[in-house]
Amino acid sequence: MPIEVDQGERLADIARATIEVAQQRGTQAVTLRAVAERLGRSTAYITNFVPSRAHLMANALEHARARWDDERAAHLGDLVGVERLAELARWMCSTSPEEQVLRSLWVEVIADVHDANRRAYAVVRSVTDATYEKFLAGAGEVDRAEAARIADILYLYCRGSEVKSIEDPAAWTDDRMQHSLELLLESLVFRR
Repeated sequence: MPIEVDQGERLADIARATIEVAQQRGTQAVTLRAVAERLGRSTAYITNFVPSRAHLMANALEHARARWDDERAAHLGDLVGVERLAELARWMCSTSPEEQVLRSLWVEVIADVHDANRRAYAVVRSVTDATYEKFLAGAGEVDRAEAARIADILYLYCRGSEVKSIEDPAAWTDDRMQHSLELLLESLVFRR
């Protein structure tokens, strides 16, 4: 009788191992072989669930998306209006060591949107599009006529902060990002 395999559990294990390899050795080190070694498995085992390096990255980002959705909902709680919009921006502009790795993965995916990375890119786009929509909804609470421009500015600020935190994390710390974000929120959101 065949052993029943929980594919979702295996994919979650592979996602965690992918992130661990990237944390320890950098995103360029993420390979089927490296993830297999991290799990103490063969490369063939990994390819039963994810057929390529691009799929490894997509899998890691898909698992992160579910976690981000839960974290964002918990962080925002019952906040409404301007306070919800400000907290969304603060949450988007905060970072952790795991977030740095995931951001590095999505930057790599964005930089190479070819056939193999299409699935990973679709994950990245769905996350960023959903984030923009949340900014747009919150900005409508601040100023209906300028909602799209407010959402654009906050969205671009947060995306830029994510890139700079990967590019030069020593200079672009959470404290620096949050301080400049508070100035932006004060002028763009709270003074209206």
